[in-house]
Amino acid sequence: MASKARIQTVKADFLDPSLYDDTGLSGLPRISRGTLLAPLSRAFDLAEGRKPGHAQRVAYIGVYLANELGLDAARIEEVFFGCLLHDAGMAAVPAAPRVDTARGTRLIAGNASTRDVLAAVPTGGWADVLEALTQHCEHGARIARKLGLGETVARAVAHHHDCWDGSGLPGSQAGDRMPLVSRIVAVADRVESMIDAEGSPLMVRRRGPALVLEMAGSELDPEIAQRMAALAGKDEFWLGFYDNDLPATLMSLNYGGIMNRDELFEFIGALSDVVDGRNGRETGRGRRVAEAARRVALTCDMTERRADLVQVAALLQDIGTLGVSSHVLSKPDILTIDEMAIVQLHPIYARDILSEVPGLGAAAWWVGCHHERIDGKGYPGMLEGDEVPAEAQIIGMCEAFDALTSDRPYRRAMSSADAIEVMRGLAGTRFDPYLFERFESSLATFSAA
Repeated sequence: MASKARIQTVKADFLDPSLYDDTGLSGLPRISRGTLLAPLSRAFDLAEGRKPGHAQRVAYIGVYLANELGLDAARIEEVFFGCLLHDAGMAAVPAAPRVDTARGTRLIAGNASTRDVLAAVPTGGWADVLEALTQHCEHGARIARKLGLGETVARAVAHHHDCWDGSGLPGSQAGDRMPLVSRIVAVADRVESMIDAEGSPLMVRRRGPALVLEMAGSELDPEIAQRMAALAGKDEFWLGFYDNDLPATLMSLNYGGIMNRDELFEFIGALSDVVDGRNGRETGRGRRVAEAARRVALTCDMTERRADLVQVAALLQDIGTLGVSSHVLSKPDILTIDEMAIVQLHPIYARDILSEVPGLGAAAWWVGCHHERIDGKGYPGMLEGDEVPAEAQIIGMCEAFDALTSDRPYRRAMSSADAIEVMRGLAGTRFDPYLFERFESSLATFSAA
C-alpha cells in the first residue's frame, strides 16, 4: 500500500525523475494566451488531418505579412490568434461527414474558385466538403468568442474562406466588405496550403510569388496578395518559415497577456468543452473530472499548487482524441483491433502537444500516462507499479468514475455505489490501493458536503 512519501518520491530508473518529484513548489506556470495556444493549436491540425504545425506556420505567415503591411500591434495580435484558430472549428464538429476537407481546402486555395467547385458538383461530392468548411468556420468563430479573444478574431475565423471576388462559401463577404484580419488569414492559410501541396521547398521558393499572384483579385485581396508575393521572394521569410524553432518563436511573442489562475482555468476549460462537444459528451464533463481530480490530489496530501497542476492536466487529458475519428469514439459496438489501436494513440498525441507548453512538462507526462495500469496492462507504454505517476492514476480514477456514472451509446449510467464497486475490483491491478482509498474518501467527503 502506498504512503504519502511514496506518492511524492517514487521514480522509475529509466524515466526523468523530475516528472515524479513533488517539492511542493511546482504549480501553474505564468503564461500568456498566445504562448499556451500556439502549441495547443496542433490539436486543431489533428482534427483536420493536417501535418503537425499547420496552424503555427499559418500564424508565422500572417504575423510576418501583418508587419509588412504596417498594422498596429493590436491588429497584428488579432491576426496571430485568427491564424492559430482558423481551423479550430474542425475540432468542434461531432460525427463530421467523412470528406476530404484537406483536399477541399487545397482546391479552394488554388486557381479554382469556390463557385467553380460548386458548379462542378451540383449535388453531393465536393458539396459535402464545402458544407464541412462552412460549419468549421462557424464553429471556429464560436470557439474564438468562448476563449475571450474578441469579435475581430471571431470574424476573421468566420470569413477566412471568403473570396475577394465573391465566389466563396454561401453567405460569404467579398471585396472590402471582408474584414481586414480575415483577408490576411485567408492569404496565410492559402499560402501554407500551397507550400504543403507543392512539397519541394526549392520549387515553392521559385514558383511561390507567381502562384500567389494568380490568386490575386479572385481568391485573395489583390493588394495583400502583391505584398505576399514580394515576401515570397525573400530568403529571410523562408528561413523563418522552415526554422525548427518556429514554435518557440511564436510562443515568445507572448500575445494575449499573462493569465491569472482563474483566467487560465477558464481558458483551458473552454478548450475542454470543445473536446467534450466533439466527442459527443455533455458540455462540462471535462471540467467536472478535473475538479474531482483536484479534490483527490489534495486528499492525497499534495500541495495546492500541485493540485492545480493536476486539474490543468485533467482538463486537457482528452485533447489527443481530436486525432481520432469521431466515428470511432462514438461507435456503439465493440471496437475492432485496428480501431482500438487508433484510440490508444490519443494519450501520445496529448502528451506530445502539452510537452511543448512551458511549465507543463509534468502535466504532459501525467496526461500521457492516464490510461496506464500498475499491473502493466495499460497503454500506451505498459508501465508498471511505481512507474505510473500518482497524478496520472488520480486523473484516470476520476475519468473512470465519471464514465461509469454517465450514459454511453452501449449502456446506461451506473449508480455511484455500483461504479465504486466496479472500481474497487480494479484496486491492485489498475489503481494503487492506497490511491483508490483516498479517492473513495474524497468522494464520500464531497457527497456529504
